[in-house]
Amino acid sequence: SICFPSVVKSTSRNAKIRSETQLAGIPDSRVQTGGRRVGAIALVGFMGAGKTTVGRELAVRLGWRFHDLDDLIERRERRRIADIFQRDGEAGFRRIELSLLRELVESVTRASQVWALGGGAFVEPKIQKCLDQASIPTVFLDAPVEQLFARSEQEDLVRPLRQNRDQFCALYEKRRPEYAKAAVCVQTAGKEIGVIAEEIISTLKLKIGVAD
Repeated sequence: SICFPSVVKSTSRNAKIRSETQLAGIPDSRVQTGGRRVGAIALVGFMGAGKTTVGRELAVRLGWRFHDLDDLIERRERRRIADIFQRDGEAGFRRIELSLLRELVESVTRASQVWALGGGAFVEPKIQKCLDQASIPTVFLDAPVEQLFARSEQEDLVRPLRQNRDQFCALYEKRRPEYAKAAVCVQTAGKEIGVIAEEIISTLKLKIGVAD
């Protein structure tokens, strides 16, 4: 089975965060999902956090649909993310991202879904507001920054905002306070994908195979 490796030593403050699943200080109404229907769950976090991998596994276990927001953007725009950044800039990309997320929110009345958001999505106040107004539970997948940097290096995937290690770490530290606003925080280092998925299901009190 797939497992996210642990990191022995880290100079990041992230390494000091306790490893168990934890609520991130959001009001209880954001996480007490057992008594009401959940139309979707949004996985958020930095590059290399495993949002797509965990999202697919979570969707399979729940019997829900899975959508990777970046993949949906590329299919609709018929351009790679890197090309959108180059031509339209980050601001242009964020407008497309928000528009598509709003479409996803409207679609949850038809089927429950798991969403993997891009690394910069949840940093945007309009994205957070969109998810909050729709009562979509958010899950922050986190890991030591050195591990995120290693995971995010993929030959077949160009990440416009991944440059060098120092830049990567600085961007992570800048974004992390926004990620921490998610309803639930899950540490992924050293855990198998299935274990992470089960932690999310248990914490959000989700029922496997049906929409709450």
